[in-house]
Order: sequence, then C-alpha cells, then structure tokens
Amino acid sequence: MATAEGFATQALVDFYRKLAEGGVGTIITGFMFVSEEGRAMKNMTGISSDEHIEGLSELVNEAKKADKEEPKVKLIAQLVHAGRQSPFNPVAPSAVMEGTTKVMPRELSKEEIYQIIDDFAKAAVRAEKAGFDAVQLHAAHGYLLSQFISPYTNRRRDEFGQERAKILLDIMERIRKKSKIPVMVKMNAADFIPGGLEVEEAARIAKLLENAGYEAIEVSAGMWESRLYTKFNVVCQNVEKSGEAYFKDLAKKIKEKVEIPVILVGGIRSVEVAERLIGDYCDLVSMARPLIRDPYLPRKWKESPSDCKSCNRCLKNISTGPLACFQD
Repeated sequence: MATAEGFATQALVDFYRKLAEGGVGTIITGFMFVSEEGRAMKNMTGISSDEHIEGLSELVNEAKKADKEEPKVKLIAQLVHAGRQSPFNPVAPSAVMEGTTKVMPRELSKEEIYQIIDDFAKAAVRAEKAGFDAVQLHAAHGYLLSQFISPYTNRRRDEFGQERAKILLDIMERIRKKSKIPVMVKMNAADFIPGGLEVEEAARIAKLLENAGYEAIEVSAGMWESRLYTKFNVVCQNVEKSGEAYFKDLAKKIKEKVEIPVILVGGIRSVEVAERLIGDYCDLVSMARPLIRDPYLPRKWKESPSDCKSCNRCLKNISTGPLACFQD
C-alpha cells in the first residue's frame, strides 16, 4: 500500500486507523525495508531514509488519535531485510540456492554485514522519531536475519557463522548506542527444512536475545523453501487442515527458556482458543489474516469468532496490488 519509493499513502494510514478503531491492543506493522537493497517487493513500506519519517509519523498519530480508549494502542515498527528472498538483490550469509525460486544469492562480505547492522540501527532511530512505541526485528520466514540464525542458510566459518545469532546481538548493541526504543524480535522456532533451525537451538538463541535486552519474542516458523518438504505452506497454514494456533508447541518450548513475554502467532481465530493459550503457551496472542478480513474483529470477538478461512489469497495477491481480503 506504499508508493514505489516506500512512502506511506492515505490508504496505508487508513488501514492502520481502522485497526486502532477496531480495538487491538498493539499494532505490529507490516515489514518495512531498512535499505533499498533489502526490499522484499514493490510498494513495500520503507524506513530506509529520513524522508520516510514524516509519513510514518502521520500513520502513528492517526492510529493513536482513532483509538478512543486509554491507554492508547501501541504501535511497533517491524524492520526487515529480505536477503535471498529479495527479487531485486538476493544476498545471504552463504551462497545457498533458494529452492522455490532457483535463485543463487550472493554471499555477503563482512563489511556488508556491518553495514546492514547499521541500517537496522538507523531504522530503529527513525521509528523512534516517527513516534513508534517499539521496533520488532523480523528474524523469521527466511528473510535475512532468519537466514543468519538458520544452519541451513548460514554456513559461514567466521564469527557470524560460529555464533549465528551474532548479527541480532550486534544490532541490539548498535541500537542501544543510538536509541532507547524497546526492541522485540519475531523469530523462527523451526525452519521445517532438513538441516534447518530446530526448536532446541531456537530456544538457546532466544535466551541469548533475552540476555542482550530484547523485550519480547514473537514465535513463528517456516520459510519459503519449507513448502518443498511439507504438504502446505507452513508460514501461513490453512487452519481447516492444521487447526488453530499451529505453532503453540514451539512457542511453549521457547517460553520455558525465557522470562520475557512470548507472543504466539499463527492461525488463532477464536477467543476460547486464545484464552487457553495465555499462560502455558504464551503471554500474548497475535493475529494477521483475521484482521485483514475484518480490522474491527477485536470489538466483535467475544460475540462471534472470525470467519477468516486462511485461504491465503491476501498473501498471494500482495505482489500485484494492495493488501486486501479476497475470501469468497
């Protein structure tokens, strides 16, 4: 819903305003590119330049103004570099072919990695200037930070391969030199790929991130390539096949290792399921597709569950047009 240059449009602002009116407690934005090289798609929202701040500030202000409750809705800027899943500039920790696109990414030099670390830190500062309450680093779904923590895509022998979480630790350290904005992470608990990240290793990394100062962990799983090894897209599963909260057991294993809040995403549709999850499996629940279907869902939730069928047409159509629900 952004312009070709990544600037916020009125349609984008209106989308977040509706979410705020709809009663969500916190809005984590769609991912925003921290550098032009890190773009994942056309018309993706950017936070790579100071010129993006004005539009993002309007987005934050309009959402908070639309929320009539106290305290106001919190807004969190999700930051990403697409890595080898970028159609424009596929790069990665190691040159490992992406199985679904058959693209061989270029291996990043150490100097480029340090530049990317700085890009994330500068983006966090811009988020703070725009009025966001926190930032979330996207280290899931096979994007660049996810590629670093995965043994499948990170086969480096330098310090960024010896401790695959190093880039996340370094980004936090760099942000803290520039800003006090709270930092969260969305990370894979498993890649669902032979030789990929497994939940035991993810839990170890989660503890490292907690010790480094990350304030919450949103648990997800899978990457583009995972679909080659499963019957359906594991990132956005069909709830009719998999049931609600299909990552709950992975989240529970992460929660057992950390003290900071764990957020569970993936196929949550009903109040009854959400309430059963809180405490044992997670501290907060997160939704995307049901809120694309109906941004006013939270205010209606207690009376009726979401009728979102997880058809994934919203995901399939964002490469050709604005985000919307296409469910019949």
